[in-house]
Amino acid sequence: MSVLENTYTDSDKIVHQERKIWCDEDKHELFEFFTDFNEWLDSDEAQDIRIENKIEGLAQPSKALYSSDSAAYNQVFKIFREEQKEQILAKTYIGDLFGDEHWYEKNESRFEQLVKALVNRSVVPFVGAGLSVEGGFPAWGAHLRQQGRTSGIPTADIDEMLGKGQYEQVIEEIEKKGFRDTFIQELKDVFSKTGKLTDTTLRLSELFNDTIITTNYDQLIEQAFETGAENTVQLIGISNIAELPEPKKTTIFKLHGDIDKPAQCILGKDQYDEAYGKDALDLKKPIPKLLSYHYKTSSLLFLGCSLYQDRTMRVFHAVKEAMGDTDRPPHFSLESMPEDENELINRNSYLLEYGIIPIWFPKGCYEYIEQILRLAKNELRYIGQEPGQKSPSEEPENQETVIEKKGLFSTLASFFGIK
Repeated sequence: MSVLENTYTDSDKIVHQERKIWCDEDKHELFEFFTDFNEWLDSDEAQDIRIENKIEGLAQPSKALYSSDSAAYNQVFKIFREEQKEQILAKTYIGDLFGDEHWYEKNESRFEQLVKALVNRSVVPFVGAGLSVEGGFPAWGAHLRQQGRTSGIPTADIDEMLGKGQYEQVIEEIEKKGFRDTFIQELKDVFSKTGKLTDTTLRLSELFNDTIITTNYDQLIEQAFETGAENTVQLIGISNIAELPEPKKTTIFKLHGDIDKPAQCILGKDQYDEAYGKDALDLKKPIPKLLSYHYKTSSLLFLGCSLYQDRTMRVFHAVKEAMGDTDRPPHFSLESMPEDENELINRNSYLLEYGIIPIWFPKGCYEYIEQILRLAKNELRYIGQEPGQKSPSEEPENQETVIEKKGLFSTLASFFGIK
């Protein structure tokens, strides 16, 4: 080592002390957790705030305020945080629509419950077709309408069935006419294309790295995860249903199949009957058993799901009734808000009957889904938790849980004839 390298001057000591004060005592590393606020504070939008705090014209005003006047930084941040929450949870919209803050207060409380579940790392997203529509795929009803036309079924008949929510019956009618092969090929034509990655799907990949459930046939969710590190995703579908989830990977469970194997997808009424029960719901069948497991052990977050009287909803209702009044994990849905209060009251009550807590956004404004997820991500960061990362201190699953999982996937494998 040279004399120069070994010399420790008073000026070096001062620099070291300044660094210690900045990094250790002022907790400089925490500054990075407030990215959204810092970007706002440095933007044109916050010029008046910068002038008021005498930081206008500095290279990075947010960092200057954080290091020089933490009290002022915290005060401005508190106002920013509250305004962001009120905006994204639609306080003004709801107040203008209904004349008071009754429904906004519910929104605020329910969002806080969702954040608490995220902090506990118990949330499992359940992704429906609504998120795929945003990525460039047709809604399932619109697709069936086109399929019916290709199969020669009168449009009026298709519209009548779809209007009654009889999606399975549409497919059954197509198959009766001998167009099953055509149906499968058109399914592949439409859903095997590369979708458009959206802010919502990317936000999903940032927030969740454990388990995701979807009824979608397309591969949009996988695309979102492929933008990061390689080989981080495990797909579990009908063809490899026997696999146990790998702890170090994100497991995407494709409940009704994958477009790569369209002939194996659960589509028509007969297939749904086989998977869920024909005359009555059978909770011992593999897919209901899987849904039951996650309903009882996780907080499901429904995104882009219609949540009407379909097979999955029947499973959730049956499990809720069987559990009775015991404490259950809270489940959540980000919901388009009806503008008629009676309709809102009924929809709110309907979802709660299934144990699902709705968080409302303005009717038809589906971009709010991404904004609510972003708000949740920021709330996690504000309390010092990095979204999408497992804590190294998390306890491994206990033996009872492991046995339950192994039994679950063994049953699934037997159902699909996989050894």
